[in-house]
Amino acid sequence: MKGNADPGLSEVVSVALILTVLIITIAMTALIALPVMGTNADRVHNGDVLIEFCQMKADVDTVWLSSSANITRQAVFTLSPAADRTEITVFPNLLSAASFGRVTLTYGEQFVGDYAAVNLNYTSSNMYAEDIEISYDGGTLFQNGRILLPGSGIGSGRYVVVVNKTKVPEMSVAGAGVVTLNYRLEEITPYDSDHLCVFWMELR
Repeated sequence: MKGNADPGLSEVVSVALILTVLIITIAMTALIALPVMGTNADRVHNGDVLIEFCQMKADVDTVWLSSSANITRQAVFTLSPAADRTEITVFPNLLSAASFGRVTLTYGEQFVGDYAAVNLNYTSSNMYAEDIEISYDGGTLFQNGRILLPGSGIGSGRYVVVVNKTKVPEMSVAGAGVVTLNYRLEEITPYDSDHLCVFWMELR
């Protein structure tokens, strides 16, 4: 009977067509939509970290300008889009699960005794967007090696943010979460024509 179709065969063909459409849709999403969304999430996070470092510099400057010693304060840095507090949707966070960052505290310029300029450095390892490096070196803020916000000075001297190496070890925190910088001004001491703003700091 030519007019009679096989119901079982029709169902199989229908299921196969539906699966084909789903596979094509998923493939197109993975090839086009996901990278675009991931790139946007990484770039937004790059900007957020930069703002976090600018805020930290402003807060540290305010502390030594006001000589507000012996009060512990905090700065928070997000290491990846997955930890970004500004994200509204969960989807971009899942896309950027492979993106992560690292914050390090190291010694920079050496001064008298055990004092050294503090160097706080953020480096990203993004899944989609370009990587960035942000550095806070003794009071000057750099982005990818270029001065973004200069340090402070008076006359020919400088105000340099330093740490005591016997109290503040070098340290590093990496991952996709959040890093907290605890800091406290201990004293401001003259050194030649400079003023050393001595801080205690730790990364957690």
